[in-house]
Amino acid sequence: MKRLFRSEKGYVLVFSILVLPVFVGFGLLIIDAGRGNNAHGDLQAAADSVALAGARELDGGLNAIARAKVAMARVQNTVGMLSPNGGSAERLTYEDTTGNEYNVVFLSAIPASDATPIDTAWLTSNMTTDDTDAQYVYVRAQSRDLQTTFFNPVTYLTDSVPISVVAVAKTVAAACDITPLYICNPFEYDANGNYVGDQLQQEFNAGSLHGRMIRLHPPGSQTEAPGNFGFLRVDKPGAKTLNDFFAGALNPTCYSSERVQTQTGAVTSLQQGINTRFDMYEGSYGNASGYVALPAENVRKGAIPKAPGNGNGQGAIDHCVKTVAPNGNAPHVTLGDDHVYDIDTGVWNYNGVNDNTFGFPDNTTMSTPVRGGLGASIGGSSAWDIDRYFQVNYGADTSVSPATATEPHPDNVTSAFAGLTPSRYDVYRAEIENNWHLLQGPGGTDANGDPVVGEYGSAQCGASMNPQRTALSTTGSNPAKDRRIVMGAMIDCGEQSSQGGGTNSYAVNSYVSLFMTRPVFPYRSGGDLTIDVEIVDVTGPGGNGTLDEYIRAEAILVR
Repeated sequence: MKRLFRSEKGYVLVFSILVLPVFVGFGLLIIDAGRGNNAHGDLQAAADSVALAGARELDGGLNAIARAKVAMARVQNTVGMLSPNGGSAERLTYEDTTGNEYNVVFLSAIPASDATPIDTAWLTSNMTTDDTDAQYVYVRAQSRDLQTTFFNPVTYLTDSVPISVVAVAKTVAAACDITPLYICNPFEYDANGNYVGDQLQQEFNAGSLHGRMIRLHPPGSQTEAPGNFGFLRVDKPGAKTLNDFFAGALNPTCYSSERVQTQTGAVTSLQQGINTRFDMYEGSYGNASGYVALPAENVRKGAIPKAPGNGNGQGAIDHCVKTVAPNGNAPHVTLGDDHVYDIDTGVWNYNGVNDNTFGFPDNTTMSTPVRGGLGASIGGSSAWDIDRYFQVNYGADTSVSPATATEPHPDNVTSAFAGLTPSRYDVYRAEIENNWHLLQGPGGTDANGDPVVGEYGSAQCGASMNPQRTALSTTGSNPAKDRRIVMGAMIDCGEQSSQGGGTNSYAVNSYVSLFMTRPVFPYRSGGDLTIDVEIVDVTGPGGNGTLDEYIRAEAILVR
């Protein structure tokens, strides 16, 4: 017996038996911790994907929050290892209902520092249901509890551990390869003067902007700061550089979808550049060659070439449109003003002469917008005179309807909005698609009985540079590729007028593409230079999507 008690053989086995429960317990604890980490990782990935899906729709446009909820509901994820025996993974799907695994709150702001928690007080004070204000999507996800291997010694039931995670996402976007232009939102306020941030998209989607000309006026005494159009900052500022960008040179600067930096400049900094798109080459572009300044495929604009012996001293008709002749005498052409409404005097045809040519006219009513920046004018809901445009430029008999299928006639122009008069851009595209722009207008005689030759819509001055783009001559082509289209940022100038003009930082409402209806030119003596445009497309919901390739957008996690 003594030998038995003194023997040390087998003590390791005894010790192992004594500590085996501890080892097993640690092993089970490690397994539970591993399952918890796995479940937490699955849940975090699920919350991240739902937050990112929702954030992609938060573009400040119409129904952004509703679209975000639909996008989040399409995302399905699973969380596994919640049961000790593995079991089936729990499927998580967002639903806008109480008790859902995802608690989603749309926020207008988050704390500047990541060290500041987004607690209940912050959620309550910064949550929003406004599509314009919703900048962030906050997602708190909680699956069913993790069932542990251990049991409660009191109840003899296994314990459970709740698992929850938080994700916060937003969308960041930039507009690249666009004209360094911003314009003031003409639909910034409703009829009662209340700010309505997404009204522009609503008006566009409803067709309320279709065929309405907007006259952009440079900053001055009639405009509220920062004016109703201006320039975006470029990497290498300067009048020549700015002019080249408006002529068509590639702008290497990308602009945020949230805020843009502006710079000072004058409308004369862009006149010669823009007018090259209309086949008008003057100043540094006078030789009409060797530049990125290509004329558009269709440059009809209401210009009257001078006939021989009619003051230009040339023996042949010169269709190259220059406002100042090389010899300093009479200009090659006169830009007619029959189609221009002077808002200051309230008259059409300021020079009182039948010009026998007709550019795209104003709407039959033009007025200062009551819902946007001062100093501009905008066409009313009434249509523009499409019949007279076809009568003067093509000799069309618009009293006959329906017209022959392919003849230049309003009947043969399809409107982008059914039931509405075709817009100027609709007519412009129809001219290209049917080769009407290659036809010369009938012309006529002036007050002295001298002949007035008609205008061509095809390029004459920069004919060798004219881009004959087949892709642009097909239905459904991208208007952003058209030389008569410029793109720019839309700014809510009224809400930011206190910041003044010049060099500043402004919040962006959206980006727009603009069809230039006529050259930048004073149509009466002493008149201001203006940019006269139609809105072709807008970014965000309700737009046509033609600007998508210029907008680089991605959703990112910020928490």
